[in-house]
Amino acid sequence: MGFDLESFRANFRDGARGYLFYIKPSFPLAIGADANRAVYLVRSGSLPTTTLEEVLVPWQGYDYKLAGKYTFEDWAVTFNCDAEADIHIWFMDWMRLIHDPTSNVHSSPSAYMVDQQVELLGRDGEPVLKYKIVQAWPATVSAMELAYDSTDVAQFEVTFKYMYHVVDKLSGKYAFVPSFAG
Repeated sequence: MGFDLESFRANFRDGARGYLFYIKPSFPLAIGADANRAVYLVRSGSLPTTTLEEVLVPWQGYDYKLAGKYTFEDWAVTFNCDAEADIHIWFMDWMRLIHDPTSNVHSSPSAYMVDQQVELLGRDGEPVLKYKIVQAWPATVSAMELAYDSTDVAQFEVTFKYMYHVVDKLSGKYAFVPSFAG
């Protein structure tokens, strides 16, 4: 194995493209949102972050590091706002479903937590990697910047909190499902 261009060419087949992805937003049924239409309003997103915390065990002045529990960081998706602002209204309605600030009524988690899906696509448009974001809900709907000197489509970001995510590589070589069994 050499450190030359021919060795690189022989081993690097192709790279995943950051623009080949598919995010399928889902909403609580009570919202009445059109999830099929929302798919086309996604501007950008990411595959969620996976982190294992460390556990430090001190021993004779040294820190022995062990793997701890999984933590699942927030997941953000940016949306283009449609001409009627339906996508923004759906997310604001979802947040109002979680907690209505005028009546101070809170919904049960089963009413507002909804699984989300993001896929990394191959060059043929078929998914090569799928993430299921389990029991997600919008924690933040960002401001939508408006400016007279802009010709861009208005956009806003939604930051989701969620319980965990499940990774599925479609070739069957890799699957991660966290175990919560005692």
